[in-house]
Amino acid sequence: MKVYLQAEKKPTRRTARTEAKVQSFGHSACAFFLALLTVLLAWVLAGGPAKAAVNEVIPASPFIEVGRTVRPAVVNIRCTRSVTGHGVGTGPLQEMFRQFFPEQEGEGGRFEMPSTGSGFLVDGEGYVLTNHHVIAEAEAIFVRFSGESLEYRADLVGTDPSTDLALLRIDPQGRDLPVLEFGDSDRLEVGAWAVAVGNPFGNLESTMTVGIISAKGRGDLVIGGLTPRYQDFIQTDASINFGNSGGPLVDIHGRVIGVNTAINAQGQGIGFAVPSNMVRHIYAQLRDHGRVIRGYLGIRSEDLVRIAGEGDPGLPEGGARVLEVIPGSPAAEAGFLAGDVIVEFGGKAVESQRQLQFLIAGAAVGQDVEVKLIRDGDRKGVQVRPVEWIDDGSGAGADTPARWLGLEVASLAEGDPRVQRLKELLGVMAAEGVMVVEVEDGQPAADAGIRQGDVLVSVNGREIPDLETWEELKGMLLHRRDPLSFLVRTGAAENYVSVIPRESGVEN
Repeated sequence: MKVYLQAEKKPTRRTARTEAKVQSFGHSACAFFLALLTVLLAWVLAGGPAKAAVNEVIPASPFIEVGRTVRPAVVNIRCTRSVTGHGVGTGPLQEMFRQFFPEQEGEGGRFEMPSTGSGFLVDGEGYVLTNHHVIAEAEAIFVRFSGESLEYRADLVGTDPSTDLALLRIDPQGRDLPVLEFGDSDRLEVGAWAVAVGNPFGNLESTMTVGIISAKGRGDLVIGGLTPRYQDFIQTDASINFGNSGGPLVDIHGRVIGVNTAINAQGQGIGFAVPSNMVRHIYAQLRDHGRVIRGYLGIRSEDLVRIAGEGDPGLPEGGARVLEVIPGSPAAEAGFLAGDVIVEFGGKAVESQRQLQFLIAGAAVGQDVEVKLIRDGDRKGVQVRPVEWIDDGSGAGADTPARWLGLEVASLAEGDPRVQRLKELLGVMAAEGVMVVEVEDGQPAADAGIRQGDVLVSVNGREIPDLETWEELKGMLLHRRDPLSFLVRTGAAENYVSVIPRESGVEN
């Protein structure tokens, strides 16, 4: 092994003159470097190029400008609801009411249930977009800008439970209102920046959270007990909390790409927003008509699913299979049959049941549409004319009577022969409420034990004095998927019954 050693240096002789020169040079060098250090230190303390260099290394956040654009247009929404003492449900607030006011049980005692949410301005005339579930069943709605104590009373222009959107309007009172612009949600890509703005928990006003677009096209969500019919949600990991509902989800330029609608309470960083292109369409319809006009065919359908190596080789790779054709519907009149596979609607390819649902909803009412389908291995074209979808919760069209929860009810006071017969048979003496004249087997009401001759007195704390009120309450609650609390009178006895709604099939 080779070892390298450093050669030892022999000492040299220095004269007195040499020593003097070395010392003189050393003193001069020290003085020079000390002076240079002093100058550099003064330069730094003076804030010269050193500070400029720091600013160049740490640029300003791009989200600062987003906040300046978006936050002024985001508002806090406060709603009030009055609930009667009987039949108010099983939550802590309702149970507390029963404990402290037992004498008002069944006497219609009322207390106020406030709630809060978010919204944002989309027009200088005072139009505010929010979620349907934020304002559902509200008796009064108020809008307040962040950092202000002044509230504006809001009018409900229209609501669309099928997409969980609602449109409000306030009187600007001469105020120059900040508004937001819509972006194109169809052009969004997974991984793009997403910024959520809202009022989480009702008191953390104008909060911004940042994340990305995690996924697109999400469906099958239950939101606040509701199941919106048309679901095509954007998923994001930008933090969304209770109270954020109705606030905007924006891109890096401050353009609205969605309306924050739902969170997954069990998941971290999982929130959902209605895409802006859907929102823009719903906004225009609510503003112009006060409701959303959609097409309806009268079919129940499902995705066409094929198993590799099995099934009919004549079937297409994608499409929507017809499960049922509603009698008397446009589809029935056009000759649709169960088992048909729809592969094209109005010149657009159909890849899934959800896509078909959106195509039918967007079809012009009263105008013929050509549909291509596969039947018994043959491809054929069918002309069908959609009618307007009447969202009564039955899954039926405008010409078919609704049976919400499998119930058919009638007025106690209008001389319906079915009511008279049941009164005589069962000895019913009730003067207020609606009578159940038919219950469909296998449906939620039958499962809960409701029977013919029962009188429905209230639902979710709302009294049902007559048939007109029943229809109004049904319209409010038909999209709910959490249990509904009915006060049911059977003979002289009254009982609370919990009815759990459910969906059966997807109607188009």
